[in-house]
Amino acid sequence: MALVLRRKTSNQGPVVDYRELDRLLAQGGYKKLLITRQPIINSAPSDVVPIWVSKAEHPKAVKPTDLHILESIIWRELQNGTKSVILDALEYLMIENGVERALRFVGKLRDMAILTGATFYVTVSEGIDEKTRAMLRRIVE
Repeated sequence: MALVLRRKTSNQGPVVDYRELDRLLAQGGYKKLLITRQPIINSAPSDVVPIWVSKAEHPKAVKPTDLHILESIIWRELQNGTKSVILDALEYLMIENGVERALRFVGKLRDMAILTGATFYVTVSEGIDEKTRAMLRRIVE
């Protein structure tokens, strides 16, 4: 008996251009977790839980090198019914932690989302080279 893996036939993959973030956030009806560099602490829509990744000394900020803290916050939110995780800080995590460590973290987030039935998206910009983009797609798809 052979194991057959099927690819999603959806046009929307987990690696999304950063300019599509507003569209992802506008998808209504369910709770979304946004990991971002943008300080949207008090102005987030009601169905979006923002995690601000920053070196700023602020009670709502998580340092980019504290991946274990980010992981525990994300896991808790997934356990509490979050249906979508959007990582909008990949480039920053790569700069602060190195490419390999950041990609391993992305793989872990993807697995956590799968375990809880949530969707997982990573926004990317032109700042990520094609080799890294290919590895990222391989990790999350």
